[in-house]
Amino acid sequence: MVKSSAFASMPVDKGGMILWLKQPTKINETIEFLGTHELCLYLVRGDDAMIVGGGMSHVTPTLDEQLDALDLDPLSVKYLVLTHSHFDHCGALPYFRYRFPGLQVLGTSAAQDLLSRQKVVDYNAEMNDAVAKMEGLWAHCVHLCEHVEGLSVDRVVGDGETLDLGRGTIAEFYDVPGHSKCCLATYLPSCNALFPTDTMPHPFRDWRNVAFPSAQYDFATYVASLRRLNEFDVRILCLDHHGVLLDDQATEYLRLGLDRTLEFREHVLGRYAATDDLDAVAWEVTREALPMVGLPFITEDLMFVITRAMVKSIVSG
Repeated sequence: MVKSSAFASMPVDKGGMILWLKQPTKINETIEFLGTHELCLYLVRGDDAMIVGGGMSHVTPTLDEQLDALDLDPLSVKYLVLTHSHFDHCGALPYFRYRFPGLQVLGTSAAQDLLSRQKVVDYNAEMNDAVAKMEGLWAHCVHLCEHVEGLSVDRVVGDGETLDLGRGTIAEFYDVPGHSKCCLATYLPSCNALFPTDTMPHPFRDWRNVAFPSAQYDFATYVASLRRLNEFDVRILCLDHHGVLLDDQATEYLRLGLDRTLEFREHVLGRYAATDDLDAVAWEVTREALPMVGLPFITEDLMFVITRAMVKSIVSG
C-alpha cells in the first residue's frame, strides 16, 4: 500500500555523503522527488513548473499530500512529460489534468500515436484500476475506466527540442527508444539532471546492483539509447523506479547500466545456444529477474511476456 508520509528526509552516511535517495524528498531548488520508491515522479520548477512522469492512479492520494505540502500555484504547473506510454507511467494523467487546469502533456509522436488507440488506453485504464483495488485505494482514486480520454498526449516534442521554464531552467528532450517505442528522456543542463525513463534499468538492494534490462521493444535500439544516455554530464539521475542517484554514483550507475545490459545479452545468447528453446530461456530469465523488479503490479505472467519479447529480440538480432 502507498505510504502516507509526504516526504522523507534526505539520507546521509556518517561522512556526510548523500546516498541513494529511495524516498521522495527535495533534491535542490529546482527538483522535488514525488510519488513513492516504486513509482517516481518529479516536479521541476522555473517560473513555470513541469511534472516529469505520469505514475499510476493508486499513487494519487500520496501525490495529493505531497503537493499540498508545497508552496505551489496550480496555474504555474503548465507541463507534464510523459516518459513513455506504459500503464505504470500514465495512470495519474487524469488526476494531474484535474489538479492543474490547462496542463499540457508532452510526449513523443510514438506515444501520441499509441495513446490514440482504444485498445491501448483501455488496457492502461484496466491495469490501473485493478492495482488501485489491489492496494485498497479504489475509493480514493480517479477511476480510469471512466476517464480514458485523459490518457493522451497534447503536444509532441521532437528529439533535441527544448522548453524554457524560466529562471535559467531549460528542459531538453531526447528520444531513447528500446524499452518501448516511445521512451522520452529529459535533461536539465542547469543542474546536470537526467531523467532517463525506463531505458535505464533500476537498482535493487544496493545502488551498484543493476536489475536486468527491460528492452522488450527492441534490444539493439535499447543498447544504442543507453550509449546515448552515457554521453550526458550527469550529477542527478532521476529514475522512473527506485529513486535518485547523485554525483559520482549517477555517472557510475549509467556506466553500470550499459555494462550489465551487454553482459545480459551474452548470457541470453549462451543460454539459447545451449537449449535452442526461446520459451525455456525466457522462463529462466523471468524467474531470475522477477525478484529484482520490486514492483508489486508486475506479476510473473506479465514478466514472462516482457522477458520473452526481449529474449526474442536478442536472439533474432
